[in-house]
Amino acid sequence: MIHEVFMPALSSTMTEGKIVSWSKSPGDKVEKGETILVVESDKADMDVEAFYEGYLATIIVPADESAPVGNAIALIAETEAEIEAAKQQAASLGSSGTPAAAPAPSPAAAATPAPAAAPAATNGSRPSGRVIVSPRARKLAKSLKVD
Repeated sequence: MIHEVFMPALSSTMTEGKIVSWSKSPGDKVEKGETILVVESDKADMDVEAFYEGYLATIIVPADESAPVGNAIALIAETEAEIEAAKQQAASLGSSGTPAAAPAPSPAAAATPAPAAAPAATNGSRPSGRVIVSPRARKLAKSLKVD
């Protein structure tokens, strides 16, 4: 069986990642949990582990290139005999790689409603005009003679 390695979302704001380096080369044996590549996100460089055991059949996105979160970046074949089939599958993924980029804007769209909910949460006063503050803030305001 051939498994896809996807570009992971390493943070909630990450929409694409840059592949810094591949720890494995095509044809190398890969163990489950073993680091296969390093991805640079908007915040840090992170090791990406294999979720499957097998052989790194082909690399779809080479080092120093970027890919949207969720796109296939490599293929892992369970047996050496499946490597050729994985290479053919990678060729078809490479030619149709642009439609897979369409789901990437969804996380950005999901993040848009969050600011709309923020004004309701910042309502710190009641209709009576009384301001709700913590005891520490009240003590600090009193010491600074601020009302």
